[in-house]
Amino acid sequence: MIASVRVMVPRVVPRNAGVAARTIVTKSERWTPAVVREGKLLEQNGGVQLSEVLPNIESHWTKLSHEQQYSIYKQLEEIQRKDWHDLTLNEQKGAYFVAYGPYGPRKVVSPPGSLGKVVIGTAMAVGAGVGLFALMRSRAPPAPKTMTTEYKEQENQRAKELGINPIHGVASENYKGKGFIA
Repeated sequence: MIASVRVMVPRVVPRNAGVAARTIVTKSERWTPAVVREGKLLEQNGGVQLSEVLPNIESHWTKLSHEQQYSIYKQLEEIQRKDWHDLTLNEQKGAYFVAYGPYGPRKVVSPPGSLGKVVIGTAMAVGAGVGLFALMRSRAPPAPKTMTTEYKEQENQRAKELGINPIHGVASENYKGKGFIA
């Protein structure tokens, strides 16, 4: 049964879709082994010296081409093979930025200052929901006569006459509850 339902329900992202369809990383931002094997990204340094880029890698990184980024990535990978204590502070910061920096799949999706828009939008949605609820309640018919207090008192009286739940309920001795009155 589940297999037949699974086949009938279309998926938002097909199972055979490539990685590009399932991530926010664009195809040009991706470094995959296949891309490297095909020679699309060059192993050479691409004209970029590591000593020029490392002091302020955060600002330089987005301006570099993908070949240069890959070159710096490989150079930092080679540098990290040394003892971690022998690395300079800039090399450590550069390696950390390349590994965990806010670019590619980790780049910020929502721009700064969007919190106010989110709060206002949420407040408007909640206000619309409350308004719709109030409109529905104002157009609703009155409560049925079985929900009135007088009717509930009559129900209590009838329950005592019929002896409903004589151990713990309305018909029990020394009963102090409200009964059917809510």
